[in-house]
Amino acid sequence: MSVYMTEEEQLQAIKKWWLRYNTPILVLLSVVMLIVAGYRYWNWHHEKILIQASTVYERLMVSFSEHKNKEIRSYANQLITHYDQTVYADVARMTLAKIDVAKDQAEKAKQLLEDVVNHTTVPAFKQIAKIRIARLLLAQKSFDQALSQLSVIDDNAYMTIVNELKGDIFVEKGDYQHAIKSYRQAISEAKTHGIGNLFLEMKTNELAALTESKNVLRQNIGSV
Repeated sequence: MSVYMTEEEQLQAIKKWWLRYNTPILVLLSVVMLIVAGYRYWNWHHEKILIQASTVYERLMVSFSEHKNKEIRSYANQLITHYDQTVYADVARMTLAKIDVAKDQAEKAKQLLEDVVNHTTVPAFKQIAKIRIARLLLAQKSFDQALSQLSVIDDNAYMTIVNELKGDIFVEKGDYQHAIKSYRQAISEAKTHGIGNLFLEMKTNELAALTESKNVLRQNIGSV
């Protein structure tokens, strides 16, 4: 009998505990279930968006390979308008920028690339966009702005390209000493990655020889 009473007391205790705490427990369980359902829905929706964006991107690439600029712009604008939070929108902007450069619309191209820099979540895209902006600025003879774009790139994978481009900028500025220094840094970076660049070495040597001949000419003129 005592055992039976103990079980009865335990049952009553459980009932009392449940009556006291059932509401917050049910609320907590409901919240957890809503969170789980929301997370699953978000994943499903995200996957659906990526699949849709991927389909448009494939059509964009086909049009790009066939040089159909009207279709390229249409698909690229779809990606930018409807799938702006995906990496496909970044690629769309860079693709449009390439077309705009070919059509001498440098400002439009630069704006698209700046949008990539400001919005992309992919570090590599940001670096590439900055390099392309620097090239546009070089073509516009905005040398200091071009160097400023390159100065914030810190990914070692791009330093060969960055230093060679810096060299080209310094050449256009007439600053041959800094150009040679940048070219040599580019060569060093390339060798670090096991890559040779004969054209870059030739460019560096020719510039060094030109600089040396100018120095000799100045010395000769000064001695007259």
